[in-house]
Amino acid sequence: MNELLSTIQRDFQFNIANCSPTVVADIEKDSVINGQQFLINSCGNNTINFVNQSFQRQFVNNFFWEFNINGQPQTFTTWDATVTFPDTGKYVGVLILNPNTECGDTANIFVNIFPQIEADFEFEYDTCVAGPVQFTDLSESAAGAITSWEWNLGDRNSSRVQNPRHRYDSPGDFPVTLTATDINRCRDDVTKNLAYFPIPPLLIISPSDFTGCIPASIFFDNLSSPVDNNYDIQWEFGDGGTSVEISPTHLYERVGLYSVSLEITSPFGCKIDTIFRDLINVLPSPVADFTFSPTTLSNLEPTASFTDQSQNAVRWQWQMGDIATLSAQNPVFTFPDTGLQAIQLIVTHPSGCQDSITKFIDIIPEVRYFLPNAFTPNSDNINDLFRGTGILVGATNFAFTIGIDGAKKYLKPITPKMDGTAENSTQVENRLRAYIYVWCSLQVREENVMNFSHLPP
Repeated sequence: MNELLSTIQRDFQFNIANCSPTVVADIEKDSVINGQQFLINSCGNNTINFVNQSFQRQFVNNFFWEFNINGQPQTFTTWDATVTFPDTGKYVGVLILNPNTECGDTANIFVNIFPQIEADFEFEYDTCVAGPVQFTDLSESAAGAITSWEWNLGDRNSSRVQNPRHRYDSPGDFPVTLTATDINRCRDDVTKNLAYFPIPPLLIISPSDFTGCIPASIFFDNLSSPVDNNYDIQWEFGDGGTSVEISPTHLYERVGLYSVSLEITSPFGCKIDTIFRDLINVLPSPVADFTFSPTTLSNLEPTASFTDQSQNAVRWQWQMGDIATLSAQNPVFTFPDTGLQAIQLIVTHPSGCQDSITKFIDIIPEVRYFLPNAFTPNSDNINDLFRGTGILVGATNFAFTIGIDGAKKYLKPITPKMDGTAENSTQVENRLRAYIYVWCSLQVREENVMNFSHLPP
């Protein structure tokens, strides 16, 4: 059963002031609670510079800071305040704007002075032999245990374990950073340089062997690792040549069997060397050459015999212009047409080296043309046609003229003839008194090779 036992009445008075514009108390802080409780943490530093970030400063007519230190208030009247606290612990303070007015504001300040944390580490590795690096955490905090570790190992790798072990793929100077965090979330970091320059455990180069002909240009690829330009490199190629490049190119110009040596010294003075015995075998180069017979060819004699004169060759490839490819050592070839032909011979050494030579053969067009010195134009069908015969390959600008009793007939077919049968009596009138004139002209390659006239007695 519910009963009303008593009543209490209170009167409240509210004073409303017109504060425009409004000032707002604010400071530089680590975090804020409910807009007016400002939290500041300091790890290992008892002196704190409080930065005043209050709004509408032009309307702040008066202000002060006050901190309770060991039960005693300390007041500061500067816009920013620098306060030294006596020891670690928790402290409170306030920043009051326009005190004792209805248009002021207050910032409540809570300060945590934590013990110092100091990040530190060491590393250990064999400076001569490539291998992993062991990192050991040496960080300390007066607050107690370290709770987390963040490692930046300098080669785009990281770790979150306390004591990582890491293998670097290449040599170099690596800035290693450790960030340590304790139970108070205090953090500290330290960076140390790791000079990682071990020598390769084994020297590896390419080629692993080589057989070729002079001149032999060889690229020696140094596959040893780790190695970079910080190392001293010394190559000896066995023929008196040397190099200090990591991966050099060397030219052998003499026949012989050569051993190659490589020596690598690290920046710490560690050294490794190897002799690659009988690595390079340089053989005589083939020399291509040939002759051919006859030396002058024509459409009448288009066949040539080719004789190999090469040295140190075991394979032959003949390129007869763009006509044919032959593989015999001493081929015989008949050219199907006249003209200038490039004959190339490519020879191959047992090691695969090649040499080539090109010579030119001109297959000359030759013309053979024969004309009779008389004919008998009549109707007996015997020797009634006057025409020549022969070989006219390559012939141009053929001209042929024949006249009877001063009447000339011009003919220009490639096989010219004159019809002297009875059916063509207009050409052979008075044949018993015929006075015959013959003229012939012929060009080959734009040069006259035949130009004659014949006038029988």
